[in-house]
Amino acid sequence: MTVHRLAGHKTATGRTGGGRFANGNAGGPGRPRRATEREYLAAISDACPPDDWAAIVRKAVDDARTGDKFAREWLSRFLVGNPEGSAPSLHSIAVQAESGTDPVAEDAHLAKMLGGF
Repeated sequence: MTVHRLAGHKTATGRTGGGRFANGNAGGPGRPRRATEREYLAAISDACPPDDWAAIVRKAVDDARTGDKFAREWLSRFLVGNPEGSAPSLHSIAVQAESGTDPVAEDAHLAKMLGGF
């Protein structure tokens, strides 16, 4: 049996034919309440006090130094964060170098002109 759904019409699941939440649908349970978050954070803190965490980090640093790529990736996410977007292509870097433009300097200049936004 084939069911045809029209975009914009609510289905039995509360979604439109395109998969989006239909008007009047709350969209699910949402994120946990602050009290629940605090309980989970307290449990994590109790299970892993700062001295234990420091030992874990020291082990990861040692492993990263000896070539463990997973330790390097884990540490880099904490130290420098995950990259946003994608890296520029070699072509775009070459074009910028040839034209004498510096996108980082341009972004800083634009931010200064906009008052830090």
